[in-house]
Amino acid sequence: MYKKKQDTKPQEISYDRVKSYMKWMIERYGDYSAKALLQKTNLLFKDDTQFNEPALDYLIERGIVDDLRYAQRLTDTLSEKNIGSNKIKEKLYAKGFSSQIINECVSAIKTTDEDYFNKALTLKIRKFGENPIEELKLKQKALRHLISKGFSYSIANKAVSHLGDEDY
Repeated sequence: MYKKKQDTKPQEISYDRVKSYMKWMIERYGDYSAKALLQKTNLLFKDDTQFNEPALDYLIERGIVDDLRYAQRLTDTLSEKNIGSNKIKEKLYAKGFSSQIINECVSAIKTTDEDYFNKALTLKIRKFGENPIEELKLKQKALRHLISKGFSYSIANKAVSHLGDEDY
């Protein structure tokens, strides 16, 4: 039915081919961390990986791949959402950033405990209503929900037991 292409030979792996693949990935899908980009190229060019790290070093030298810039942009985006600093750290770690870059970016967030409390309170009100939660099982569920969103236990506990008319 369909003719098979039997005479096609695999392309040779070269430095320029690996470098152009990395550039294409960045142009097509946006920024990558250096670790994630290296993993993707190691999967595609698994037969000969000698050109992968030099091509990545070339992109880092030219400023095309910059982990700190990408992590700061991700941190800013994530901090605008209703999630806490622990969840931001978790998401950055999943992207493959080093702990030094993660700590630098998270410490640069200009968010106070009151801001985190307001975000946690917003999530609590959205899911569980405005009244303070008295029932033990529901309170535990609300605490687990807020902690899973990256808030500390103390902030989550304040949000769960918060009365609607009092201030922070």
